Amino acid sequence: MTELEYAVKNGGLAPKQLLRKISRREFSVSVLGGLVGAAASRLISSSSAEAAARDFTIAIIPDPQYLAESCPDAAGRYYAAMMQWIVDNKDITLSASKPQFNANIKAVVGVGDCVNAVVDHEFSAAEAGWKILDDNGIAFTTPPGNHDYSDMAKGITSRGKVGAQFKTGYFSARNRSKVYGSGIDLGDGDTATWVGSRDNSGANTAVKFVISGISMLVLAMDFFAGSDAWSWAYNLVMANPDCECYITTHAWLTAWGNQYRRTDGYGPDFYSMAAAPYSNCAVEAWETVGVNTWPNLFAIFGGHDIFDPKRPAPARVASPAWYWQQVPIKSKSQRQQTVQQLFANAQELDHGCSKSVSEATGAGQIASVFLLSRRPTLGVLEGRMLSTQSTCWFKSKSPAFPETNSWSDSETLLFSVPFTGLAK
Repeated sequence: MTELEYAVKNGGLAPKQLLRKISRREFSVSVLGGLVGAAASRLISSSSAEAAARDFTIAIIPDPQYLAESCPDAAGRYYAAMMQWIVDNKDITLSASKPQFNANIKAVVGVGDCVNAVVDHEFSAAEAGWKILDDNGIAFTTPPGNHDYSDMAKGITSRGKVGAQFKTGYFSARNRSKVYGSGIDLGDGDTATWVGSRDNSGANTAVKFVISGISMLVLAMDFFAGSDAWSWAYNLVMANPDCECYITTHAWLTAWGNQYRRTDGYGPDFYSMAAAPYSNCAVEAWETVGVNTWPNLFAIFGGHDIFDPKRPAPARVASPAWYWQQVPIKSKSQRQQTVQQLFANAQELDHGCSKSVSEATGAGQIASVFLLSRRPTLGVLEGRMLSTQSTCWFKSKSPAFPETNSWSDSETLLFSVPFTGLAK
């Protein structure tokens, strides 16, 4: 084995990086000094390695509908304040896990219900809030929820009832693609690009993020999406095998952490939505449509269901209902990867909008954001959730709520799970 072959084999210089011959003495010194292998690689490409390993966070917005309607008023002041908090705190130091790190918020993902009703003042409040992200170089994507449809009380019997802001306005594919243009520079060499949409509306869209050297395809899927929409999404996933795939859709897990079934409360049958191919509940999308076989799917986000301590628990319940749930599930793809399912919805706290703050009852814990942090060097995915108004942090699920304290002044780590995505 030549000295060059030794260096390459052990993680040192790539052939094209060898700029001069090295003497046998220099080679020996390098070996004795421990510069071959990982150390040599760090010396040669430290800047690129640091960039690729940088921790980052995706902020998930859990059903902000009442912030648009009336919390604290029809002007949507808390809506805008929540988005401004993300901008102002994108590099907030997170220290509940070691070593501490800067959040480095690079993207925002909604789970639908941008408004509570399809009326002008609510969509204006929503647009003003989300536009703060546009104006500050933080890319976002969000699907519509049931409240983003018109005449919802009469049932969602036509996809054409999606609100004007998703059909042709601010959240439409045509407008969002213009915002993305040739790509959004997220800083540090990270980018966000528009991939496409199933039609001209914003009901089913795709965005690609490249953050810390990781390529991520984020699919924003319609409310209990139809079979054609899932086929469109599958084709995009298979056309991007180098991307980790993430799905955000309004209804996936219930507040108890189970995949939605047709007959569950606020499931497809509740909205008079016809069966497939018109609509698919989460169980149907996962098992029948075959989302459980997608080879590079790693996480699914949703909201929609509500936490109500007086609401009777359905069958098949493994954990108490709560404002957030994190439930891993095994894919049936050849990779057999673990898919992280996340439910986050604090709309009831916003509905009871209050300026007073109570860690015991939840009063004032409004305008919440879920922080999902990726730590490539540690190979973990971490979750935290806080109210941007009270700056209190959510705590773990509590079957005794509200008798127990469920929020804290101190940053709380909700979970930390192994997560490497496509990285080997």
